[in-house]
Amino acid sequence: MNTSVPYMGSVKNLGAMLTKMQTASCPPSFTIDFLKDMGFTSSNDRAVIKILKYIGFLDQNSKPLEPYKKYMDHTISKEILAEQLRFSFDDLFNAHKDANIMAASDLKGWFRTKTGQSEPVAEKMATTFKALADNADFSDTHHSKSTIPIVVPTDIPASANHDNTNKQDNSLSLVYRFEIHLPDTQNIDTYRAIFKAIKEELLK
Repeated sequence: MNTSVPYMGSVKNLGAMLTKMQTASCPPSFTIDFLKDMGFTSSNDRAVIKILKYIGFLDQNSKPLEPYKKYMDHTISKEILAEQLRFSFDDLFNAHKDANIMAASDLKGWFRTKTGQSEPVAEKMATTFKALADNADFSDTHHSKSTIPIVVPTDIPASANHDNTNKQDNSLSLVYRFEIHLPDTQNIDTYRAIFKAIKEELLK
């Protein structure tokens, strides 16, 4: 998890901005002008751009990524947002599996410890996260967007490679196929943690 967590001074318009993103066209770049065109002209509202980058909706050039485009479908928007929050705030969910339903006042201590920021800033981080979580649906999040098949063969006896018609080979050879579901996230540490865990499990 990237500890440079963006936040808003006030989250009163955050829900409305998320909703408006679903009805507006997908911009080539999510700029301050685009935000104004959607009706959000306050300087406070501009912080949403950094937030959308943090949760993987925009790239570093403010270009909408695939999760942003999927979020525009209102039938799955809340699930998509929940999925992105789980990946962007993975350390938080590791520490508190039900972080999405916790009060901001109960989360600010964790944000302060994790980021090293002052209590007022940590409180704004917690409030911003809570506002995002309140607009998401965590009841059925699928923690995957891409799949990598991994085939792990067992030891195959040499006799299995030869056609021996005079002797029946009763040995059993098995091949296990694992599908690794990878998140669509900009946080490279998330991928490293996944593959490290896989390696440790396979080498047991």
